[in-house]
Amino acid sequence: MKWIITTFVVLLEIHHICCYVHIYRQYIRQQEQLNKQLPSDNILSYPKLDVNEMDAQDKYDFQWYVIAETNDIDINKPYKATIWNKNYVIWKNSNNEYIGLDDVCPHKGASLSKGKIVNDNIVCPYHGYEFNGDGCLTKVPGLCFTNTKCHNVYTYNVIEKHGWVYLNTMGVQNDEKCKENELLLNNTLIECNTENHIDYSENIFVEDEAYNNTNVVYLHMDFNCYSRILSENSLDVMHIAYVHTFGNAKQPNPLFEEPPKQVGKYHYKSRYYYKSGEMSMAKRIFEIDDLVIENEFILPHTTIARVYFGDFVSTVVTFALPINERKTKLFVKTYRNFWKNKMGDAFTRNTMYNTLLQDRVIVENIDQRYLDGKFNMKYDKLQNTYKTIYKKLIHRLENKDE
Repeated sequence: MKWIITTFVVLLEIHHICCYVHIYRQYIRQQEQLNKQLPSDNILSYPKLDVNEMDAQDKYDFQWYVIAETNDIDINKPYKATIWNKNYVIWKNSNNEYIGLDDVCPHKGASLSKGKIVNDNIVCPYHGYEFNGDGCLTKVPGLCFTNTKCHNVYTYNVIEKHGWVYLNTMGVQNDEKCKENELLLNNTLIECNTENHIDYSENIFVEDEAYNNTNVVYLHMDFNCYSRILSENSLDVMHIAYVHTFGNAKQPNPLFEEPPKQVGKYHYKSRYYYKSGEMSMAKRIFEIDDLVIENEFILPHTTIARVYFGDFVSTVVTFALPINERKTKLFVKTYRNFWKNKMGDAFTRNTMYNTLLQDRVIVENIDQRYLDGKFNMKYDKLQNTYKTIYKKLIHRLENKDE
């Protein structure tokens, strides 16, 4: 009788072990299936990017920021730009060259952008001190002085490309040039051993549409939110159905997704196959049901949304300029290869303006304490890729309210 009980106990233990093994295997299968649907940090199979491994060119390239549209900056008129809570003054000189300096007079801290341009120098509105395009203090009214480092301000590279003006926040203090200018004023010529500054402006990303025969409309809008929120919103295909009037609320999910892949240095892209919404331009005007949407980002702050419907293409390029951690200026280019006339421009501008207003209602009310979200879903891969790399290489928001 005893051996029967022992055998029964052993069989019962084996049964329990088998049950545990079955449950564990089932759990593993569920996790594998879940990983196919829900992106997480370990699903990103892209190169592990380390800011310590970036070369000088990468670090310089990451400092280019769109600060204005071409028509915003006039000759001999100061323009103020703010990037990450730091102010800059920009103007065009009489040779149509862009000048960028710190927007502060080192004497008493006045804003140079509130001054005026005289003989290609910017004049401080407080005491009339003049600074040239190299950031050198050249004139103090009524006084003679010897220029030293503390008198001068940093200068910044500013260029114009395809309708946008870019400033690079990696500044230079041209002390040797300031000394040279002072000696030239005293009719003394010396040879200065100034280090040549390498300009990597050719690495600024430019979309293909800038070189094609397509019409473009420019807009910009201020948002009271963190810049990364705007870029992630631009990459989020799922918000279209619920935030925008042209979305497909009846069938919000893409029919098929090509997950993010790296297509260039710090450049990632996803493709979605989508059904057009009843109120969309593709459906109402062109009677086209099937769309292909390509979403891309180029670090640090550029996104692209390209929509194909039939033979037509509409492309939206954005750059989110971080003014500070709670204010952003969004610059937008909207390209199209159809309706190439002023009426088409007006329609596009109005549509894009209303789209931005619809986005603003949402993004300005996102609680930044929950910016990273508590969970992810199937079509969050691209914005999660952007978020992960952005936090590692560009900026990590410190939630002081937590």
